Amino acid sequence: MNRLSNGPNRTPIAPLFSYSLRMLRRTTLILLTLTFTLTGCASRYDQLRAKSGRVESSLIAERTKVSAADAADRGARLSHLSDLRATLSAANVGLGATRYIPKDQREVAYDILDEVYGTIEWNIPLGPTEKKKPLPSTFSPDGTLRLTN
Repeated sequence: MNRLSNGPNRTPIAPLFSYSLRMLRRTTLILLTLTFTLTGCASRYDQLRAKSGRVESSLIAERTKVSAADAADRGARLSHLSDLRATLSAANVGLGATRYIPKDQREVAYDILDEVYGTIEWNIPLGPTEKKKPLPSTFSPDGTLRLTN
């Protein structure tokens, strides 16, 4: 009797096992291809939502770092980070409201919010006394998007 069989006069296991491995590899390849294709085709809203999450993670990491540091300007740095967090919250409200904007103006709103998230991210490592990058003029800190001048 063959060591790799499942009993006398039965089919050897080795060919079945190799077939399973081929199918597993093929299935894995198909799933990976689909995953990369679908994530590459994420909507602009989803991309901005992900960027918001990255910015929030950066803010949390910086807050943790500042809280652990024994610096003289710790209170001012924490206040600066709180202001950035409030701006991030306002931008997230604006992102949520984009579904109510007419489709022909939605891309402009996404561009503005992309710039806002980038500005917040840019300003995270800056100290409270350093000159900050200003927010886009079409975004107000209360979360209002001005799509017209």
